[in-house]
Amino acid sequence: MRLRCVHGYFKFDELRYGQVSDFMNLTGLSLVSVGDHFTFESLAEAPDFSLTGLDLLGVPAIATFEGPPGEVFRENEIVYDFTKDLVVPIASIVRPVEIQQAGNQFISSGLILPGSLTAAGKKVTDYLAWFSRDRLSWSYSEVAYV
Repeated sequence: MRLRCVHGYFKFDELRYGQVSDFMNLTGLSLVSVGDHFTFESLAEAPDFSLTGLDLLGVPAIATFEGPPGEVFRENEIVYDFTKDLVVPIASIVRPVEIQQAGNQFISSGLILPGSLTAAGKKVTDYLAWFSRDRLSWSYSEVAYV
């Protein structure tokens, strides 16, 4: 299964039949189909626009913007916190994350929470990850910071 975290919005792609079901059984996190991808159930209604001051998945929008959900998240400085099942301001995430480079990929223990702080004090905003059911682990081929 491939996971694209785009500015705190999650897009899962099932590369083989049954991967979504396996992921949900192993993690206890629910995914739903949205267009050409799967996402967390709480993000199923993520809008492709925001209006300053109006509700945006439980937080007030700080920008008027139109675009894909990940770009709406970026403009409004929010991310999905899968540990709390809430959309939150990226500034509220203070969880540390250790990301190590291993050859041509990155390794971190578990799924990275967007907004997590690296040892260098940068916040993780985006990543491309691959879930292996055989190893029950995530490997990351791209990680972006702010």
